[in-house]
Amino acid sequence: MAEIAEGLKLVHALVGVLFVAGLIGRWITLGYAARITELGSFRLVLALSARFERIVIGTSLFVLMLGLLTAVAQGRPFLGPIQGAPVDWLFASLVIYLSVSFLVPMVFLPRRRDFDEALQEAVRQGEMTERLRATFRDPVVFAGRAYELGAMVIVLILMIAKPF
Repeated sequence: MAEIAEGLKLVHALVGVLFVAGLIGRWITLGYAARITELGSFRLVLALSARFERIVIGTSLFVLMLGLLTAVAQGRPFLGPIQGAPVDWLFASLVIYLSVSFLVPMVFLPRRRDFDEALQEAVRQGEMTERLRATFRDPVVFAGRAYELGAMVIVLILMIAKPF
């Protein structure tokens, strides 16, 4: 069983690296897109950002499942106090990771619809519109993305340092 646990741990770590790389790649490309003033270039950078978004979406559930399977294979109580164990880095990481999932239905999906409408309107007009700029620079979405990236960095630090 120890070999299985170590194999799962390795695959979990590799998928986690890919997940964080997707988050960082998306962050960089969206930051670059925010400075673009020409619609064609903006759409091109959005297409690049969408590739990173697919990495994030494709690995987010997979990395969670691998982490849980690794914990089970190691005999670790990943639910901490719910399983009668103390709060440790693993339980804290799980809570932080799951907190990000609420952003999708509460922030990202509803705001994405507004952005898509603004983008379609800009395409019809053939130029960057104020509505498109405003929806792209939505401070709520920015805060959500910043929280998402920060939370994943904290989870990564907890997994490496295992401070408690």
